[in-house]
Amino acid sequence: MTDNVKQQDLYVYELLPELLSSLELIVFDEYVSEVTDAAQPEQNASGRDASSGKEDTKRCTACDVQVDSAASVREHYKSDFHKYNLKRKLNQLAPVSLEEFDRLTENDDIESISGSEDESEDDETLGTGSALRRTRLDVVMEEELGKISSSVDGNTSQPTHLNTRSPLIYFNSSYLPEGSVFGVHKCLFSPAGTEDPLGSMREWQKANQAERVSALFMMGGGHFAGAVVSHRRTDISGNAKKHGQSLQEQAVHFLEHKTFHRYTTRRKQGGSQSVMDNAKGKANSAGSTLRRYNEAALRNDVQELLRKWSPYLERCENIFIRAKNVADRSIFFGENSPLAKTDTRIRTFPFTTRRPTTSELRRAWCEITYLKKTLKPKPITVERQGPPKVTNESNSNKATEVRELSPAAIHTQELVSFLRKSKAPQLIAYIKKHNLSPNLILEPSDEYLQTPTLLHYASHNGLKNMVLILLSNLKCDPTLKNHMGRTAWDLTKRRDVKQAFQIARHNLGESFANWEDSHIDVPLSREQVAEINTREAEAANKEREKAVEEELKDVRERQKKALEAKRGPGKILVPQLSANERNLNSLTEEQRRRLMREQRARAAEARMGLGK
Repeated sequence: MTDNVKQQDLYVYELLPELLSSLELIVFDEYVSEVTDAAQPEQNASGRDASSGKEDTKRCTACDVQVDSAASVREHYKSDFHKYNLKRKLNQLAPVSLEEFDRLTENDDIESISGSEDESEDDETLGTGSALRRTRLDVVMEEELGKISSSVDGNTSQPTHLNTRSPLIYFNSSYLPEGSVFGVHKCLFSPAGTEDPLGSMREWQKANQAERVSALFMMGGGHFAGAVVSHRRTDISGNAKKHGQSLQEQAVHFLEHKTFHRYTTRRKQGGSQSVMDNAKGKANSAGSTLRRYNEAALRNDVQELLRKWSPYLERCENIFIRAKNVADRSIFFGENSPLAKTDTRIRTFPFTTRRPTTSELRRAWCEITYLKKTLKPKPITVERQGPPKVTNESNSNKATEVRELSPAAIHTQELVSFLRKSKAPQLIAYIKKHNLSPNLILEPSDEYLQTPTLLHYASHNGLKNMVLILLSNLKCDPTLKNHMGRTAWDLTKRRDVKQAFQIARHNLGESFANWEDSHIDVPLSREQVAEINTREAEAANKEREKAVEEELKDVRERQKKALEAKRGPGKILVPQLSANERNLNSLTEEQRRRLMREQRARAAEARMGLGK
């Protein structure tokens, strides 16, 4: 059957009549298990849709009574008796008879809750009487549910179509195979429409879609995209699918749309400039100044656009807003903005969206307004166990411990938190505000046996900057020892932390404390420490370079030996020069000619001697 339904036919504002009539609202319990024997919602029985009463016009299944005619059926469906029994059936309670219903609603206790008898007589109008009667019904229903909930083991809630644990409301349909359902986003329905989603969808089909509009706004990272979309789609018959855009997105009809972009976020930093200013203080760079200006300009642009679109916004049924943070969201609700935070039409996109662009608005609108084919939610498996007595006892003990914390323990928690996060200004301010000693003994003592003071804790955890601040600024005592007789200096093996101790000793002077008892090494200034570190770094670099060169030399030797072992030593192609040739090469041209003449003369003499 699904082959007969195309994606274009699943637009919730223009559904096919046969597809709409096939939809059946699914009711779930608190564990997302489908409740098949629950009554249909009130709207199905109240005669809003004529087709809902065709199956049995002579009998009301909710009240278990016979009805004579169609007119009587309508009157019965409008009665409080029927509505009360319908609520009971939704809560899986047996219906009450008309006599029992009259007895319940005439109870004096209920009247005293709803209002005094004199007031009801003085204001006996149709509206007041019906409102009073509805109040009585609510009180009766609450009492019934209270009695049931007190006798039921565990915390259960009544079955409803909203127990989906997802942003969708699910419907069964004969157009889908077994196990598949249609889903409609809850955000499309008004608070009243959520109670009767199927009735709301029927009303959508009757309305003139050309007159109905919604608004879409996205904002984040300096990007803004907004649009006013008509509920009537554009005719795209004959259109070809564009690259990166579906036919459904092509059919979206934007009455107005606008995008802005301002440079408000530093690259790879994240967050707007105002957020960074609040977190780290105001920067004075040219880039930060430009980003602040662009934030204000973007705010003005968006608010001006909202005022320009105010006639559309007054007509909108839904207004979808996606803003990444509070600052972006506040732009939509300024003093002169046509939107208010309490506006019930305002929704959020129930899914993740990408960068604000016009194409992303089209995609989001299609995602919201088309029926989704999906699998039926699987029930949640819950293992019922007895009350965790041990856990409760431990929790109560922990709560007692928290309540019984001493002032010193509370101070310890705050100070250690500042210390671990290296928040020196907050640490100093807290100590001065509460008039605490910098040598405060941390509590509870059994948790801080090895690190009884702030200086011990900072040294043990390698917090070199905090060690320097505790000594130089707060004047902590470096001679204090823990239960093992070890000072703060003895608890660290890190060179940079030890150098922080030595710098502090240099800053404070030899008269500040008995430095021999503190075990701190000779005092060093910052310049001396920097020189030592530089010298050691250079020596380490030289050693590293030397080791690299030796390693390269060894690698070349190994490669050469491996190559000779594989191919042999090889032969020299160019013959080596004799000693005479090497000598000739070292002579000038004139000397070479003179030498050649002498050699030729000697050769001639030798020949002449041989001839004799």
